[in-house]
Amino acid sequence: MQYGICRLCKTETDLSFEHIPPKSAFNKTTRYFSVPFKEYTKSKNWLNYKPKGKVNQGGLGYYSLCEKCNGFLNDNYVRAYADWAKFGMAAISKSQTNYNVWSVYDKNPFRILKQIISMFISMNDPHFSKSYPELLKFVNEPESRNLSERYKVFVYLKSRGQIRTINWSATNFYGQVCEFAFSPFGYILNIDNQNGIDHLTEITEWKNYTDERSHDFDIGLYDYPTHLPIPTHYATKEEIESKHN
Repeated sequence: MQYGICRLCKTETDLSFEHIPPKSAFNKTTRYFSVPFKEYTKSKNWLNYKPKGKVNQGGLGYYSLCEKCNGFLNDNYVRAYADWAKFGMAAISKSQTNYNVWSVYDKNPFRILKQIISMFISMNDPHFSKSYPELLKFVNEPESRNLSERYKVFVYLKSRGQIRTINWSATNFYGQVCEFAFSPFGYILNIDNQNGIDHLTEITEWKNYTDERSHDFDIGLYDYPTHLPIPTHYATKEEIESKHN
């Protein structure tokens, strides 16, 4: 336990460890390094950077939620998200090109979207929760469909590269973004950008699905590598090496 401000209820209390993504979505035994971005940029060769220090074990996540809110997400959204993650792993194993259209069966997009947004809330600092109360309300109220047009959520398949956890950032082309990439999926939360991101698949409209586990739908997904910790950067190793040689 750590003491701090819960990202969902904003109570100052003991915080439990929130696995992001959930343990049941292939995040039970994840091993990873946590590297400050400034340290990473000092490396002469970003692709071959060898982090030093302690290896984190037991799954990726943060001490960001109180036990009550942690349990709330588990009770309401985690099962739907885990089913979605299983589809994603199967899609990666069958993917033949960088873009494919997939048929998806027996899923609950409404609750999957809420879990995705909850992950962005949990991985950011308390100021993010304070700045975007509409996101909190959308997650904290299981039946709510109220999410304004200022928020857009995008998805892609992530079969290659590093885990990517990028908190609120300003970009030159897409405005404010948060990005999270952990196989089999990568997600972007885009704020106050009315132009969209044309090389990603938007799923914001999943908020309009009925709250049922029986939805079938087709979805086109790009399969992108995430080799560098830069938001919306999906260059291959060969493309990165050619620019740095």
